[in-house]
Amino acid sequence: MPMHAAYLPPFALALALVAAQSPAAEADSAGTATPGDSLVLELDEALKVLVENNADVQEAKYNWIAQAEMTKGTYGEFEPHLVGRINKERADKPSALFTETRDEYKIGVQGKLPTATEYNIGFNQATYTHSEYTSELYFGGELRQHLLKDGLLYFAPTSNLRLARLQQEIAYQKYRSALGEILDKFYEAYWNYYYAEQTLQFATKSAQVAKQIAEDASKRQQLGMLSALDQQKAVAEYSDRESARLSAIDQLRRARLELLLTLSSSKYVQDSRPLAIRPPNDNDTAAGPITPAAGDSSADSCRMHPAYLQQLAELDLREEGLKQHRTRALPTLDLVGNFGIRSRDSDARRAVRDFKHAENRQTVLSGGIEIDIPLFANMGERHQAAAEKINVRAARVRLALIQDKLAEELRNLQKRATEIREQTRLSQIAVTYHETELQEEFKKMELGKSNYHVIFDMEEDLRKAEQRHLENIRDMHLVDVKLLLAKGALLRENGLETWNQGTPTLRKELLNE
Repeated sequence: MPMHAAYLPPFALALALVAAQSPAAEADSAGTATPGDSLVLELDEALKVLVENNADVQEAKYNWIAQAEMTKGTYGEFEPHLVGRINKERADKPSALFTETRDEYKIGVQGKLPTATEYNIGFNQATYTHSEYTSELYFGGELRQHLLKDGLLYFAPTSNLRLARLQQEIAYQKYRSALGEILDKFYEAYWNYYYAEQTLQFATKSAQVAKQIAEDASKRQQLGMLSALDQQKAVAEYSDRESARLSAIDQLRRARLELLLTLSSSKYVQDSRPLAIRPPNDNDTAAGPITPAAGDSSADSCRMHPAYLQQLAELDLREEGLKQHRTRALPTLDLVGNFGIRSRDSDARRAVRDFKHAENRQTVLSGGIEIDIPLFANMGERHQAAAEKINVRAARVRLALIQDKLAEELRNLQKRATEIREQTRLSQIAVTYHETELQEEFKKMELGKSNYHVIFDMEEDLRKAEQRHLENIRDMHLVDVKLLLAKGALLRENGLETWNQGTPTLRKELLNE
C-alpha cells in the first residue's frame, strides 16, 4: 500500500477540489458564461416574455378586456334616442268632391333614467284637410315611473350594469389566476433547470476524476503495483459515474426544453446556444418562511387569492340575479303623466297659426296609473327566483370550501417552509462532514493507510449528500413560490400588481391590448 500512495496525491487533490465545491459555489458559477457563447436568461426578461407570449395568459387577458367592453356597453341602456316619424295619408271617396288628407309629423327624444323613469319629450303634429277630424299640434313630454316591477325596490334599473361589472370582476380574477399559475409553472421549470444544471456539473467533475484514477490504475496495474481486481474496481467506478453524467445531460436537455417551452417564445426555443441562468446567490430567502401578520388568521391571509375573489364575485352575481328575478315577479304599477302645450282647430292652417301664439295655445296636464297583474302571481319568474336562491346557497357553500381549502393549504405550506429550511441546514451539515471525511481519507491515502474502495465510497457519499442538499435548495424556493401563490401575493412580489386598500390592481401594461 505505501507504494500505491506515491501515485495518488494528484488525484486525491483533484477529488478534494471537487469535494470542497459546495452547491452555493456551483450556484455562483451557473451564470458565468458570457452572452456571446450562451443564451443568458435574465429573470426579469423571462417574466416579461412569459406574460407576453403565454397562450393561457393572453386568452384570459382578452376575455377580461372583452368583458370590460361589455360592461361599458350596458351604459347604453340609458342612452337617449332621437325618434321621428313622417306620414302622409290621402283618402278618396267616390262621392266626395275633395280628397281627404292627413299629415303627421313627430320628432322627439326618448329614453330612461337610473331612477326607473321613462321619458318621451318631443313635438307632434297631425293636420287634416277636408276631414271630420280636428287638427292638433302638441309639444311636451311624457313621464312613466315604475313603482313595483322594474322599479327602485331592488334597484332594478341598474341591475344589468351591476351584473356586467360582476362578470367583469370574475374575468379579472380568472386573469390573475392564469398569471399566477403560469408563474408557478415557470418557477418550477426554472428551479428544475437549475437543479439539472448543478447535477450535471457534479456528475461531470466526478466522472473526470474517476477517469483520471482509472487511467492511473491501469498504468499501475501494468507495473505490477496494483491487482487486476483493484484496477477493475477503478474502471467500474468510472463507468458508473460516466453513466450518471450521460443521464444528467439528458435530464438537463429535457429541463431546458421544459423551461423554454414555458416561455412560449420561438426566439428562445429555436436558439441552440447553451442556456445560462442566474439564480439568487444565497441559498435561502432573505425573508424566511412567510407567516400571517399578527392577529391575522390563515383564512384572512387568503382573501387576496384570485380563486377566493372570483367565487366571492360569483356569489354576488347570483344574489344580484336573484334580486332581478324578484323584481320581475312583481306586478306592474306605473305612474304616467304628461305635460305640454297644444292647439286644436278643425282648420289645419288655423291650428298651426294658433300654436305660434301663447294666448291661443292650451296648457295640457294629465296623469294616471297603469297596472298589469299576472293572474297566477307571475309563475315563471317566481320559479326562476326560487332556482336562483338555490344557486346562491350553493355559491355560499363553495366560497366557504374554497376559503377553508386555501387556509389549510397555507398552514401546510408554512409548516413545510420551516421544515425545508431545517432540512437545508441539516443537509449542509452532512455535506460539510462528508467533505471533511474525504479530505481526512486523502491524508490516510498519502500515508498508505487507505485504498481506492474507501475513497470511491466516500466520494459517492459526498455526491449523494450534495445532491440532497441541492434538492432541498430547489424545494425551498418552490415552497416559497407556492406560499406566495396560496396568499395571492405571487403577482405582487414579482411586480405585476399592487395592492391598494385591500384591492389588487394589475400593472397598466397588463391591462392593455
